[in-house]
Amino acid sequence: MIANAVLTRASDRIISYIEKYVTLVDAEKKEEVLELFDTMHRLFPHWVIATCPMIHRDIQYVSKNSVFVFGHTTDYLIKNSNLEKYLTHIHDADQEDLYACMSYLHNYLESVPPEEHHLYRTVFHYRYRKGNGQYIYLHDEKATLNLRGAGNLYYGLFRDVTAEKAFTGVKMELFRQEQVLNKIKEYKPSAERNPLSKREGELVTLIRQGLSTKEIAGYLKISPNTARNIKSKLFEKYNVSNSIELLNMTR
Repeated sequence: MIANAVLTRASDRIISYIEKYVTLVDAEKKEEVLELFDTMHRLFPHWVIATCPMIHRDIQYVSKNSVFVFGHTTDYLIKNSNLEKYLTHIHDADQEDLYACMSYLHNYLESVPPEEHHLYRTVFHYRYRKGNGQYIYLHDEKATLNLRGAGNLYYGLFRDVTAEKAFTGVKMELFRQEQVLNKIKEYKPSAERNPLSKREGELVTLIRQGLSTKEIAGYLKISPNTARNIKSKLFEKYNVSNSIELLNMTR
């Protein structure tokens, strides 16, 4: 776990860069923007759509279905659109990797001409604690609209994907719009920070095949105690509590 202030600084670096080098939509376009996002929400009713409150302080929009994803009403989220408050809802075990993803995004943005920001989408995957205390697997997608002659509008698309797929660790996916939307990068900090050793990889492969600890020990020609110790250390390494979570985290 890292301090929320550290995550805030990582986000502030991205915001400062955008504010310094990008022409942003201003408050004069507020009514046009709100109407546009209401239309988008009707087209995508299962997504929570929100303008970035840190970049567009004078144009704040959160779609009315926010309570179903975040466990908070639209009015509550707009009144409490404070980054540090939002970060307190992120799972402790996910904060370090999310910081790494945000830092990676900042470095990448600096390599992209600001006038091309609208061609990119970024998806963050992490666990978020709802208002009732329940953790969900959150798909947090960052996108940009270029309003011709008015500048860039930065917004987010959020969805609870807990029931659709298993959480496999914090990661960031980067897409670029060409003829179609192409994934150009996937960054998963835990995989780079904690790569599996040859022996760990063998054990995980055998767990995935459904072998018991005794069968794994026989296959690897080690004692059952050694097999259990390797598995236990893997649980610690990936901050999980059972084999199913381990398999998800080592995909």
